[in-house]
Amino acid sequence: MRVEAFRVWLDEQFAPNTVSTTLSTCKRVETAYGDLDTIYDSNGINALVDELSYSKSDEANGLPNPSRMQIEKSVYDTLSSCRTHIRTYARFKDDPGANELAAENAMEVAGELLRERREGKQFEVERHLQDELRHEITQLETGLEIIDGGAERSVDSGYIDITAKDTDGKLVVIELKRGRAKRDSIGQLLGYMGDLKIEEPETEVRGILVAADFDQSCVSAQAVVHGLSLKRYSFSFQFEDA
Repeated sequence: MRVEAFRVWLDEQFAPNTVSTTLSTCKRVETAYGDLDTIYDSNGINALVDELSYSKSDEANGLPNPSRMQIEKSVYDTLSSCRTHIRTYARFKDDPGANELAAENAMEVAGELLRERREGKQFEVERHLQDELRHEITQLETGLEIIDGGAERSVDSGYIDITAKDTDGKLVVIELKRGRAKRDSIGQLLGYMGDLKIEEPETEVRGILVAADFDQSCVSAQAVVHGLSLKRYSFSFQFEDA
Protein backbone atom coordinates (compact mmCIF):
# COMPACT_ATOMS: atom_id res chain seq x y z
CA MET A 1 0.00 0.00 0.00
CA ARG A 2 1.28 3.47 -0.90
CA VAL A 3 0.84 4.73 2.64
CA GLU A 4 2.19 8.28 2.41
CA ALA A 5 0.54 9.12 -0.92
CA PHE A 6 -2.72 7.64 0.36
CA ARG A 7 -2.42 9.72 3.53
CA VAL A 8 -2.07 12.97 1.54
CA TRP A 9 -5.06 12.02 -0.61
CA LEU A 10 -7.14 11.25 2.48
CA ASP A 11 -6.07 14.44 4.27
CA GLU A 12 -7.60 16.51 1.50
CA GLN A 13 -11.00 14.85 1.88
CA PHE A 14 -11.58 13.58 5.38
CA ALA A 15 -11.29 14.50 9.04
CA PRO A 16 -8.14 13.33 10.91
CA ASN A 17 -9.95 10.54 12.75
CA THR A 18 -11.25 9.17 9.45
CA VAL A 19 -7.75 9.28 7.96
CA SER A 20 -6.18 7.35 10.85
CA THR A 21 -9.01 4.80 10.92
CA THR A 22 -8.79 4.21 7.17
CA LEU A 23 -5.02 3.71 7.24
CA SER A 24 -5.07 1.38 10.24
CA THR A 25 -7.93 -0.70 8.82
CA CYS A 26 -6.22 -1.08 5.43
CA LYS A 27 -3.03 -2.16 7.18
CA ARG A 28 -5.02 -4.72 9.16
CA VAL A 29 -6.48 -6.14 5.94
CA GLU A 30 -3.00 -6.26 4.39
CA THR A 31 -1.72 -8.28 7.33
CA ALA A 32 -4.28 -10.97 6.54
CA TYR A 33 -4.47 -10.76 2.74
CA GLY A 34 -1.22 -9.22 1.49
CA ASP A 35 -0.32 -5.99 -0.30
CA LEU A 36 -3.37 -4.02 -1.44
CA ASP A 37 -1.49 -2.69 -4.47
CA THR A 38 -0.85 -6.25 -5.64
CA ILE A 39 -4.51 -7.14 -5.09
CA TYR A 40 -5.63 -4.00 -6.97
CA ASP A 41 -3.23 -4.60 -9.87
CA SER A 42 -4.58 -8.16 -10.29
CA ASN A 43 -8.18 -6.84 -10.33
CA GLY A 44 -8.82 -8.56 -7.03
CA ILE A 45 -10.39 -5.74 -5.01
CA ASN A 46 -13.98 -6.74 -5.77
CA ALA A 47 -13.23 -10.36 -4.93
CA LEU A 48 -11.70 -9.27 -1.62
CA VAL A 49 -14.74 -7.14 -0.80
CA ASP A 50 -16.97 -10.13 -1.60
CA GLU A 51 -14.90 -12.37 0.67
CA LEU A 52 -15.44 -9.90 3.52
CA SER A 53 -19.22 -9.78 2.99
CA TYR A 54 -21.26 -10.48 6.11
CA SER A 55 -24.87 -9.33 6.44
CA LYS A 56 -27.19 -8.65 9.34
CA SER A 57 -28.95 -11.89 8.41
CA ASP A 58 -25.62 -13.75 8.70
CA GLU A 59 -25.14 -12.20 12.12
CA ALA A 60 -28.66 -13.12 13.25
CA ASN A 61 -28.11 -16.72 12.10
CA GLY A 62 -24.81 -16.94 13.97
CA LEU A 63 -22.71 -17.63 10.88
CA PRO A 64 -18.95 -17.70 11.48
CA ASN A 65 -16.46 -15.04 10.49
CA PRO A 66 -15.78 -15.66 6.77
CA SER A 67 -12.49 -13.72 6.70
CA ARG A 68 -8.89 -14.60 7.51
CA MET A 69 -8.77 -11.92 10.20
CA GLN A 70 -9.14 -12.57 13.91
CA ILE A 71 -12.16 -10.55 15.07
CA GLU A 72 -12.95 -10.23 18.76
CA LYS A 73 -15.87 -7.81 18.58
CA SER A 74 -18.81 -7.65 16.15
CA VAL A 75 -17.99 -9.51 12.94
CA TYR A 76 -20.66 -7.53 11.07
CA ASP A 77 -19.37 -4.09 12.15
CA THR A 78 -15.71 -5.01 11.66
CA LEU A 79 -16.13 -6.41 8.16
CA SER A 80 -18.43 -3.56 7.14
CA SER A 81 -15.69 -1.13 8.18
CA CYS A 82 -13.05 -3.15 6.30
CA ARG A 83 -15.10 -3.13 3.09
CA THR A 84 -15.57 0.64 3.36
CA HIS A 85 -11.86 1.35 3.71
CA ILE A 86 -10.81 -1.11 1.01
CA ARG A 87 -13.19 0.65 -1.40
CA THR A 88 -11.66 3.96 -0.35
CA TYR A 89 -8.18 2.69 -1.23
CA ALA A 90 -9.48 1.45 -4.58
CA ARG A 91 -10.87 4.95 -5.29
CA PHE A 92 -7.48 6.41 -4.47
CA LYS A 93 -5.87 3.99 -6.91
CA ASP A 94 -8.49 4.83 -9.53
CA ASP A 95 -7.70 8.55 -9.27
CA PRO A 96 -5.29 9.28 -12.17
CA GLY A 97 -3.80 12.33 -10.48
CA ALA A 98 -3.21 10.53 -7.22
CA ASN A 99 -1.59 7.55 -8.92
CA GLU A 100 0.71 9.74 -10.98
CA LEU A 101 1.81 11.73 -7.96
CA ALA A 102 2.27 8.60 -5.88
CA ALA A 103 4.46 7.09 -8.57
CA GLU A 104 6.61 10.20 -8.58
CA ASN A 105 6.75 10.16 -4.77
CA ALA A 106 6.19 13.93 -4.81
CA MET A 107 4.19 14.45 -1.65
CA GLU A 108 4.31 18.24 -1.49
CA VAL A 109 3.20 18.50 -5.10
CA ALA A 110 0.47 15.96 -4.42
CA GLY A 111 -0.93 18.00 -1.58
CA GLU A 112 -0.89 21.20 -3.62
CA LEU A 113 -2.58 19.74 -6.69
CA LEU A 114 -5.19 17.86 -4.72
CA ARG A 115 -6.03 20.97 -2.71
CA GLU A 116 -6.72 22.84 -5.95
CA ARG A 117 -9.29 20.20 -6.85
CA ARG A 118 -11.32 20.68 -3.66
CA GLU A 119 -13.63 23.47 -2.59
CA GLY A 120 -11.36 24.79 0.12
CA LYS A 121 -13.22 26.64 2.82
CA GLN A 122 -16.54 24.89 2.31
CA PHE A 123 -14.89 21.53 2.81
CA GLU A 124 -13.03 22.75 5.91
CA VAL A 125 -16.22 24.01 7.53
CA GLU A 126 -18.07 20.77 6.81
CA ARG A 127 -15.17 18.72 8.18
CA HIS A 128 -15.07 20.73 11.43
CA LEU A 129 -18.85 20.45 11.71
CA GLN A 130 -18.57 16.69 11.35
CA ASP A 131 -15.86 16.50 14.03
CA GLU A 132 -17.99 18.43 16.52
CA LEU A 133 -21.15 16.46 15.77
CA ARG A 134 -19.34 13.17 16.24
CA HIS A 135 -18.40 14.31 19.76
CA GLU A 136 -21.94 15.47 20.58
CA ILE A 137 -24.15 13.19 18.48
CA THR A 138 -26.91 12.95 21.11
CA GLN A 139 -27.52 16.68 20.76
CA LEU A 140 -28.84 15.91 17.30
CA GLU A 141 -31.17 13.21 18.62
CA THR A 142 -31.35 11.44 21.96
CA GLY A 143 -30.13 7.87 21.81
CA LEU A 144 -28.23 8.07 18.53
CA GLU A 145 -25.16 5.83 18.39
CA ILE A 146 -22.44 6.26 15.76
CA ILE A 147 -21.66 2.88 14.16
CA ASP A 148 -19.20 3.75 11.37
CA GLY A 149 -16.07 3.30 13.47
CA GLY A 150 -15.25 6.99 13.36
CA ALA A 151 -14.86 7.11 9.58
CA GLU A 152 -17.09 8.10 6.67
CA ARG A 153 -18.72 4.98 5.27
CA SER A 154 -18.21 4.23 1.59
CA VAL A 155 -21.27 3.24 -0.45
CA ASP A 156 -21.93 3.11 -4.18
CA SER A 157 -23.14 6.75 -4.28
CA GLY A 158 -20.18 8.16 -2.35
CA TYR A 159 -19.26 8.67 1.30
CA ILE A 160 -21.75 9.01 4.17
CA ASP A 161 -20.70 11.78 6.57
CA ILE A 162 -21.93 9.92 9.66
CA THR A 163 -23.69 6.56 9.93
CA ALA A 164 -25.61 5.98 13.13
CA LYS A 165 -28.26 3.77 14.72
CA ASP A 166 -31.28 5.05 16.63
CA THR A 167 -33.00 3.62 19.70
CA ASP A 168 -35.31 1.51 17.50
CA GLY A 169 -32.35 -0.11 15.72
CA LYS A 170 -32.88 1.83 12.48
CA LEU A 171 -29.88 2.93 10.44
CA VAL A 172 -29.53 6.71 10.31
CA VAL A 173 -27.70 8.44 7.45
CA ILE A 174 -26.51 11.90 8.50
CA GLU A 175 -25.48 14.36 5.77
CA LEU A 176 -23.92 17.73 6.67
CA LYS A 177 -24.00 20.95 4.67
CA ARG A 178 -22.20 24.10 5.76
CA GLY A 179 -24.76 26.62 4.49
CA ARG A 180 -28.20 26.51 2.88
CA ALA A 181 -29.17 23.02 1.70
CA LYS A 182 -30.77 22.79 -1.73
CA ARG A 183 -32.52 20.19 -3.88
CA ASP A 184 -29.34 18.29 -4.75
CA SER A 185 -28.63 17.74 -1.04
CA ILE A 186 -31.87 15.78 -0.77
CA GLY A 187 -30.93 13.67 -3.78
CA GLN A 188 -27.52 12.94 -2.31
CA LEU A 189 -28.97 11.88 1.04
CA LEU A 190 -31.65 9.68 -0.54
CA GLY A 191 -28.97 8.00 -2.65
CA TYR A 192 -26.99 7.10 0.46
CA MET A 193 -30.14 5.82 2.17
CA GLY A 194 -30.92 3.65 -0.85
CA ASP A 195 -27.39 2.23 -0.89
CA LEU A 196 -27.69 1.15 2.76
CA LYS A 197 -31.12 -0.36 2.13
CA ILE A 198 -29.67 -2.43 -0.69
CA GLU A 199 -26.77 -3.55 1.52
CA GLU A 200 -29.02 -4.29 4.50
CA PRO A 201 -32.53 -4.97 3.18
CA GLU A 202 -33.79 -6.25 6.55
CA THR A 203 -33.05 -2.94 8.31
CA GLU A 204 -35.10 0.25 8.13
CA VAL A 205 -33.13 3.33 7.05
CA ARG A 206 -33.71 6.97 7.99
CA GLY A 207 -31.95 10.15 6.92
CA ILE A 208 -31.11 13.42 8.66
CA LEU A 209 -29.95 16.44 6.67
CA VAL A 210 -28.09 18.97 8.85
CA ALA A 211 -27.58 22.48 7.49
CA ALA A 212 -27.64 26.15 8.43
CA ASP A 213 -30.89 26.55 6.48
CA PHE A 214 -33.02 24.82 3.81
CA ASP A 215 -34.62 25.96 0.59
CA GLN A 216 -38.26 25.21 -0.14
CA SER A 217 -37.48 22.04 -2.13
CA CYS A 218 -35.94 20.47 0.99
CA VAL A 219 -38.90 21.43 3.17
CA SER A 220 -41.33 20.06 0.58
CA ALA A 221 -39.39 16.79 0.32
CA GLN A 222 -39.54 16.32 4.08
CA ALA A 223 -43.33 16.48 3.91
CA VAL A 224 -43.59 13.43 1.62
CA VAL A 225 -40.40 11.36 2.09
CA HIS A 226 -40.78 8.86 4.90
CA GLY A 227 -37.83 8.82 7.28
CA LEU A 228 -36.36 12.17 6.20
CA SER A 229 -35.61 14.83 8.83
CA LEU A 230 -34.14 18.33 8.53
CA LYS A 231 -32.06 19.80 11.36
CA ARG A 232 -30.70 23.35 11.52
CA TYR A 233 -27.44 24.08 13.27
CA SER A 234 -26.33 27.42 14.68
CA PHE A 235 -23.39 28.88 16.57
CA SER A 236 -23.33 31.00 19.70
CA PHE A 237 -20.47 33.12 21.05
CA GLN A 238 -19.51 34.01 24.60
CA PHE A 239 -17.22 36.88 25.54
CA GLU A 240 -15.28 37.61 28.68
CA ASP A 241 -12.62 40.09 29.75
CA ALA A 242 -9.06 38.99 29.08
